[in-house]
Amino acid sequence: MSEVADDNTSKKARAADAAYVRSADTSTRPKSKKELRAEKKAAKKAAAAAPTNEAKTPTKEEIKEEKYRLKKERRKQQLKEREKEMLREKKERQKKRKARELHAVGGGLDPVLAAKRLDERKNKKRRKKEQKDALEESKFFGSDMDVFEKVFNGTGEEDEDGVRTLEMGVKCKDVVIGKGPTVENNSLLTVMYKLKSGKGILIDSSKKFVFRVGKGNVIRGWDIGVIGMAVGGTRKLIVPPKAGYQGQDIGAGPGALLYFDITVISCT
Repeated sequence: MSEVADDNTSKKARAADAAYVRSADTSTRPKSKKELRAEKKAAKKAAAAAPTNEAKTPTKEEIKEEKYRLKKERRKQQLKEREKEMLREKKERQKKRKARELHAVGGGLDPVLAAKRLDERKNKKRRKKEQKDALEESKFFGSDMDVFEKVFNGTGEEDEDGVRTLEMGVKCKDVVIGKGPTVENNSLLTVMYKLKSGKGILIDSSKKFVFRVGKGNVIRGWDIGVIGMAVGGTRKLIVPPKAGYQGQDIGAGPGALLYFDITVISCT
């Protein structure tokens, strides 16, 4: 029993000696790897936490990334500006379209007034075109205004054969003087007619043709030539190309004179 007690006493003494050695100053022995790693880690944390005044030089990768970021931002800004410009253009187009609709024929008007307004615009455009054509034609005859008046408005005087020259060079001759209502602008006519070429070849004819004078339903030569006729009357018309079908060929040749025989059946 005494031997066992002595053994236990010696173990306790050795343990106390080891604890004393561990608690002693470590400067007298080399540090372990674990202690070195812990000190290195602590030093890195302290260095990261400490403020630095030195300017960091960017690397090539950082410079490249920054340029790419700036380029992307500029592109985004350009897209935003383009969207704003497109929106502004769209609003401008809508504004112009509304203005056109407001001032268009029939815009805010009832159908009757709209139709009247449309006729007025058509007649105005036609008159301007006729004046322009007549002015160009008068250049071949000089600057004499009398010549211009004769070309555009006609003389209205009969020659030896009873032929009168009207507007746009339309010539007419009354074969039979009617005794019924007189044809005026905007009259609704029912006529019988024959169209012949200069060689006397029949091109077209009708025993009952209805149209309204001055509304562009027929060629301009008819609108000019039938004014002043009376129901039952017959008139011969010679229509030049500018008052007819311009340079179109309707059977008499392109730009040929057209010869009409027109008889008024009714006028309202």
